[in-house]
Amino acid sequence: LNPAKCSFGVQAGKFIGFLLTHRGIEANPEKCQDIIDMRSPTSVKEVQQLTGE
Repeated sequence: LNPAKCSFGVQAGKFIGFLLTHRGIEANPEKCQDIIDMRSPTSVKEVQQLTGE
């Protein structure tokens, strides 16, 4: 093991875009912010675009 790349005794850590905690694998809040900030669709066409239909 490379000591410079190892972290022991930490509460949480980021790994391949996810947050690893004692509760398990969670979505990274930094990555979720764009989805939270999206405006809601106002027409059927916008819903279809969002869902890929």
